[in-house]
Amino acid sequence: MNRHDFTKKTTEILARRVGFLCSNPDCRRPTLGSHEDPEKSTKIGIAAHITAASSGGPRYNEALSEVQRKQSDNGIWLCSNCATLIDKDIDKYSVELLKDWKEGAEIESSKMLLSNGGKVKERLPFLEVDMIWSMSGRWQRGLSPKNVPEMHNGKNVFLVGPHLIYFWDLDWNYDFVIYNNSTVPAYNVKIENIGERKFRRMTVLPKVNNIPAFEKVNLEAKFNHFMESTGREADEILAKNIPDIINEVVLKITYKDDNRASHSTIVTFHGNDVINTKA
Repeated sequence: MNRHDFTKKTTEILARRVGFLCSNPDCRRPTLGSHEDPEKSTKIGIAAHITAASSGGPRYNEALSEVQRKQSDNGIWLCSNCATLIDKDIDKYSVELLKDWKEGAEIESSKMLLSNGGKVKERLPFLEVDMIWSMSGRWQRGLSPKNVPEMHNGKNVFLVGPHLIYFWDLDWNYDFVIYNNSTVPAYNVKIENIGERKFRRMTVLPKVNNIPAFEKVNLEAKFNHFMESTGREADEILAKNIPDIINEVVLKITYKDDNRASHSTIVTFHGNDVINTKA
């Protein structure tokens, strides 16, 4: 028989209903935490079946349908150690005991939410941005009228050299990454330019979107600067992966929580740093 595994949605529900803590009352270990890599999180939790997902498994109940085996009622959130433990001694860890663990963990989670003077502790989304340089370049758009011609063989000419002034288009291309560094999803994420300068182009998010907890979305952004200078001066500005002039860019990232309340993050730039401020 094929395994009747939980869907990703059911797995997430089981974890969230107990605050990502192991449901074993003698353990209660956190199952979600930080990772050395700032783009990752560490998860040691498992959505374990109370009655097995397939024939021959621990506590298998042949009377259940496929739908019933995959429902959250048949699941319990445990750390990886406890998930292994309950399947090694099925006489000790019975269906009734696991259901008691599950109920107790969910009750405790509810009490924790109400522990602040009777007020529910809200878990709110928080989005942060990082910007990673990918490439840059310059394009010559014509000779500046500031150049003074020189007489050569009886004609006014412009002698080629580093002293000549041109119109330049300077372009920087970035991977623009939005991280959801919170335990709840963020919905309908929207990016607005509110500073004096703007990105020339940025990937447009769909009007209806969401970023799950501890997930990210990758966008592409291009910044442009038009200048009148020598090639050497243009190269000096282009040499910086994030040019000083980008400090004039200010972005507002708006998003909603589960209750459709609005939140925002103000994104500013200083040198090579991207600064995220919860508004």
